[in-house]
Amino acid sequence: MLLTSHSVFETPAASRIYRSLKPEIESQVTERSSVDMKVQNSTLFLEIRSDDLVAMRSTLNTWLRLIQVASETADCLV
Repeated sequence: MLLTSHSVFETPAASRIYRSLKPEIESQVTERSSVDMKVQNSTLFLEIRSDDLVAMRSTLNTWLRLIQVASETADCLV
């Protein structure tokens, strides 16, 4: 079963968050899930694909936390 999650984040720091997390996308850790991220204007799009529910949950938790930390860091820089 293939699972897919789409998340959309509207923030003025979208491009800064994308640039800070881009190296993480280029080095995928597991073959059980994949991550794609793109930015358009002030919107960050995150797509996670996974073969099983456990991998989906783990990957989703990881990436939501990474985006949260990057967002908090970007807010400190403004």
